[in-house]
Amino acid sequence: MWKSDYNTEENENSQKLGYLFSFTSAFFAACATVTGKWNLDYISPLMMNAFIFSIATLIMSIVYLPFRRVKSNILIFTKAGYIWLLAFTASSLLAIWFFWAGVQRMDPSLAAFLNRSEVLIAILCGVIFLGERFNRLETFGGILSIAGIVIMRAYLRVEYSTGFWLVLVGSFFFGLTEFFSKMAVRYGRPIIITYLRNLMMSVVYWIILSSLNPDFSGLKTVWPGVIALGIFGPIFSRMIYMTALQHLELSKVAIISQTQPIYVVLIAATILGQMPTFREIMGGLFLTVGCLIMVLGRSRKIKKPAPPK
Repeated sequence: MWKSDYNTEENENSQKLGYLFSFTSAFFAACATVTGKWNLDYISPLMMNAFIFSIATLIMSIVYLPFRRVKSNILIFTKAGYIWLLAFTASSLLAIWFFWAGVQRMDPSLAAFLNRSEVLIAILCGVIFLGERFNRLETFGGILSIAGIVIMRAYLRVEYSTGFWLVLVGSFFFGLTEFFSKMAVRYGRPIIITYLRNLMMSVVYWIILSSLNPDFSGLKTVWPGVIALGIFGPIFSRMIYMTALQHLELSKVAIISQTQPIYVVLIAATILGQMPTFREIMGGLFLTVGCLIMVLGRSRKIKKPAPPK
């Protein structure tokens, strides 16, 4: 067998792993959403966030940081780097808070569909702040996404109305988070940025929570879910996602990640007995397909070769 044949086979195996890790990441993200919904029947979104990010920070401190030159990685940040880190942290804090507050008030499947609109916000940030332009494919995807949001809102059950707007606001901040994270990683290692973000978020959540005289009695019921979410959410799902990027192109991983709502529908229906109506699902599918098209349009634009001079 020629060397080129070995390289081809190795590349194919690497891509297979990339697809496996991508779908696994989407699956565990869906598990986290359903677990969070169960937790929120007993504790508040603020309390849950305070615990899960403290758990994530503690685990990273014990397992990862002793083997890394953390101090040197933090000190190389410039002033601009810290500004983007703070923006990344602030947008993450608000995005996650609003998202879980919305999930508490609506079907987790609908929340997962609606949260896909973060793709539209992230691309709009590139248009506004970086001078990028929508191509035809992205424009068509954006129209489908907006149509999906309108359909979901038009046929949404009345009791889900508040949750709908909370998740939509959360998806706006998730879109900003995606943009801010891309800017922040220009100034430091992603793992260090993620660790610092988790640490700062846990501190802020605890400061706010302690000022509200919280009731911790609900933790007696859902503490396994809180621990699981702290592991599978900020750590496990994210690490698998990053591993997928080592074997597969970003565009393909991003496309596969859009399948998360499908997993949420199946898991929530099986475990929680919650199922969206047909029209609600149709709106969610319009939104998801629109996001898939926008991701495809963005990836084609990145791969398109520069015109000859």
